[in-house]
Formats: sequence, structure tokens, C-alpha cells
Amino acid sequence: MTLPPLPDRPLDICIFGAGAIGGALGAQLSHVAGTGDIGRVTLIARGAHLAAMQETGLRFRTPDGEVATIPVTATDDPASLPPQDVVITALKGHQIPALADTLAALMAPHARILPVVNGVPWWYPVPDGQGGVRGAEEVDPGGRLWQKIGPDRAIGAIAYFGASSPEPGLISYDIKGYLDIGRLPGGDRDDVVRIAALLESAGWMIRQTQPFQNALWAKMMGNCSMNAVSAITRTPNGINLKARPIYDFTGAIMEEVRAIATAEGAEIGMPTEKRLELALRSPAFKSSTLQDLEKGRPMEIEPIFAATVTVAKARGVSCPMLELATEILRHVERSRAL
Repeated sequence: MTLPPLPDRPLDICIFGAGAIGGALGAQLSHVAGTGDIGRVTLIARGAHLAAMQETGLRFRTPDGEVATIPVTATDDPASLPPQDVVITALKGHQIPALADTLAALMAPHARILPVVNGVPWWYPVPDGQGGVRGAEEVDPGGRLWQKIGPDRAIGAIAYFGASSPEPGLISYDIKGYLDIGRLPGGDRDDVVRIAALLESAGWMIRQTQPFQNALWAKMMGNCSMNAVSAITRTPNGINLKARPIYDFTGAIMEEVRAIATAEGAEIGMPTEKRLELALRSPAFKSSTLQDLEKGRPMEIEPIFAATVTVAKARGVSCPMLELATEILRHVERSRAL
């Protein structure tokens, strides 16, 4: 598919899901809206968070503790917006499939979409066993996102920073970091370069990893192992990894994901022992999956863990430890409803 080029004018941007990550991105983009290559910026949110932003603006706390109030345009009605040039989704992986029609209607014919997700993204090609590719069923049931939006319009985006939303209308940028964006081999790079520059102009540090699957599978190595084990043990990895059997279990999952990455033509540069060592240095840090469990929110089991198992099976890679962790988490999730 040949994509129409992005228009030669400032780009209108919509952040769909203005929680912690989306809110942080939206705050800095809104702060410079109407300058340079950034046109109108709109945040999609709901409930008390939306009401607070509409009433007083979005309060944004930097890693230094300074708080600024940024005027934002925010709504809970995507249909009220004109077609957008760039759509950034900052939603849990399991929340996106139901929005296939909404997102497709929001995007101009030339638009690009940047899904910032923790797991296997819906646009990631998985062999279908018949010579073709499709999205993993766990993140794109029935292939609706693949059909309605199309994987060619998606630019991969991974957030390597910490943010939270302590109260409605407040986004706290807790841990300074960067965004990694890019495409798989063979994809258009001009739009990646332009959107990277646009984000940099809003104050974000951007890394463009080539090929993008290197960044994706490096992220997945940590998520599939440490997110799963921290939720199973209900303790941060900096604590549970001190027990040797848990350390070995976590490391085994990392090595399985490394094998999956290799089958995908990706390279994970960090050694497993180094990744585990880094986790041990942060005894208070809680993975997003553990936070969801503690707060009574659905865990991202299918997008992070089950979809990775699907990729492994499609490539003929064995991952028994990851499969075990996935099934335990499914039982933990079911037990919460009993």
C-alpha cells in the first residue's frame, strides 16, 4: 500500500486516551500548539479528568516538581473533531479493538497513527500459516483494526518514561525518559522522521531504533517476564528477585522472549543478567501489571503475554515458562470475579 504523504502544513494531532502517558504527551504538545509543525492539538478523555481539564486546564508536574497549568482542548466526543493528521493512542491494548470504527473515522486519508502500547501492537504482522500475515487475535479480534485502519498507517511507539495521574486534571511526569518510534524494515521513513522532529519540538527526547522490532522485543523481554512475575507474586521485582527460584523463573522467561525476538529477526542487546540486575536496584518500582492488579483494573494479559505466545507459536519457538505465567495470570484475573 502506498500511503498519501502527510500534508505540507502544520499537523493536527489528537491524543486518544489522556491518562498518564497520553496526558504527558498531550500536555507538552498542547503547550506548543500552533507553532512550528504542530497545528491544533486535541485530547480525548472522559469523566472527572475531562471535566477538570475543561474547567481549569491540564496541570503538568515535571520531574523537578514544578507544576504548570496548560490550556488544552479536550473532549469525550471524537466525532465532533475534523479529520486528524496524526492520532496518538495511549490506551491499554485490550481497549483499542472496540474503537476500530471510531479511530478510522477520526483519521484523514493521509493520517498516521502512533499506538503507544505495552504489549504486542495490533499492527504487528504475525504469520497466519497460509503464507500471509495478520495481527495477533489477542490484540485485534477478527482483524478489525487491520482492516479498518491498516498496519501501513501505524508507526511504532514505545514509551520509556514514567508518568501517573494522581488526581483528575493532574499529570505527573515522574521519571524522565524518551519515546522510541519507528517502522519495521521496508516501511516509509519520511513520516517517522517528520513526526520525530515534531515531538522533539514539543520537548520530548526521541529515539528512532532501526529496525523497530529491536526496540519492541527489548521492551517485551522485560514486560513479559517482570510484569508477569510481579503480578503473580504481588511484590515488586526488586524484592521478589532476591529469591533465587523467582530470579531463575524470571530469567527463563526473558530467554524465551529473546528466542522469539531472534526468530523475528530482532536483536536484544542487553544480557538477561544485566536486565535482572537493573530491576534489583529499584525495590519500590511496581510494574504496570502489578499496579493494575492492586487497583482492581483489568490486567493486560492478552496484549502482553498471550499475544507474545501467539507470535512464538507462529514461529515455532517453545516458551513453556511464558505460557505457564500467562495461564497463572488468567486464573488470578478470573479469581477476582469470584
